[in-house]
This record gives sequence, structure tokens and C-alpha cells, in this order.
Amino acid sequence: MRAIFLIGINFVRTQWIALAVMFVYVTGISGVYRLHTQREDLLFFLRWHAGYAIFLAIMMAVPALQTERKTRRILAVLSKGIYRWEYLGGILCGCTIISAIFCLLIGSTAAWLGQQGGIATDGLAAITLAIFCCCMAAAAMALFFATFLHPLPAMGAASVILFLPFLLDRTGSHPWAFFPVASLIHTLWTTFQFRPVSGLPTLILMAIFQALACWIAASVIFARRDVTISPE
Repeated sequence: MRAIFLIGINFVRTQWIALAVMFVYVTGISGVYRLHTQREDLLFFLRWHAGYAIFLAIMMAVPALQTERKTRRILAVLSKGIYRWEYLGGILCGCTIISAIFCLLIGSTAAWLGQQGGIATDGLAAITLAIFCCCMAAAAMALFFATFLHPLPAMGAASVILFLPFLLDRTGSHPWAFFPVASLIHTLWTTFQFRPVSGLPTLILMAIFQALACWIAASVIFARRDVTISPE
């Protein structure tokens, strides 16, 4: 676990520009929303930025392996006796830390805006935790596809799988329970009104399970991949 954490911290350090932009953006947008804070505005802020957080998690995870292979940094890491499952776990850990920072910014900003506007924000902590867990699941799914696909199709495949219920819903099927990311977005845009929402604990557990399952599957595939050849 120590190796996973150290790889994750190193990954976060390489993304310091993204972290700086993230902090400046959230700080700036919170000032804009502060000028006119209404319940619907605050709900839109949370819904929109939950999507941003999931998109950010995917975009951090998808190109990570290809970048590491191009720079040959992966060979230096693996030569130190690090197992490949630990290496993938480290990248996922780094994406999770970045997602946690972004979700903390979103949640604390929404709480501050609610306080400034006199808006009750019951249920905000639970939905913020759900957003974080879904970001972790999205990053793990993206990392799984990135082990055997080019980053562009990997991003497309991960997005299709994560949001598949929105396509199936047109046919009358409602498989939301098995797709925590899509279920979260559906809940945010349909039922969440800053009150506790039933079903969130199940959604959180499903997101954690999906993240672990994708990590294990990615590790099995990545163990058989040749990482000595730099990708085109």
C-alpha cells in the first residue's frame, strides 16, 4: 500500500497545473454565483460541476499509461520491484486524490453559497461523497480501457459504459442500480433538492465495488501487456 500511495502522490505532483487551474476556476465561479444566489442556481452549480468532476477523473486516467510509456518512466518504476497491479493502483490513487480535492472544493463552495444565500443544504455532504465515489469509479473504468486501447477510443468506451443507462432508458429499461455514475447524474437532475436522498448508500457501495472490479480487471490485462515498446 505504501508503494501505491507514493506513486499516487507523485502522479498528483505531475498534475499541479491542473490543480492550480481547478482552484482558480472554482474560486472565481463561486464569486460569480455569490452575486445572485438562489436555490435553483445552487442546484445548477452542483449538478454541472458534478459532471465536471467525473469528466476530469476520466481525462486524468485515460492518458496516464500512454504518457508513462512514452517517457519510459514506467520502466524506471517497475524496475524498483513494483508490481504492475501496484503501479495501476498508484495511478488510480493519484486520480482519486485529485478527484477528492475537486469534490471538496465543490462541496465546500456549495455549502458556503448556501450559507450566504440562507439556503438549507441538508444532504449536501452525502451527495458530495457520492460524487467522489463515482469519480473514483469513472477513473477506474477509464484506466481499465486505457490498458489495451489508445486514449481516444478508451475515453469513448469508458463514457459509453458509464452512461449506458441513458441510452437504454429510451427502450424502457431502467438499469440505474448497476451504473452508479449514470445513477448519480440521474438523481442530481431529477430528485435531489438538498434533502437526504434514499438509495445513496447503495449507490456509493456500487461505485466503490465498480472501482475495485475495474482495478482488478485492468491489473489482469496489464500484467500481459508489453510496456517496453513506446506507443505511437
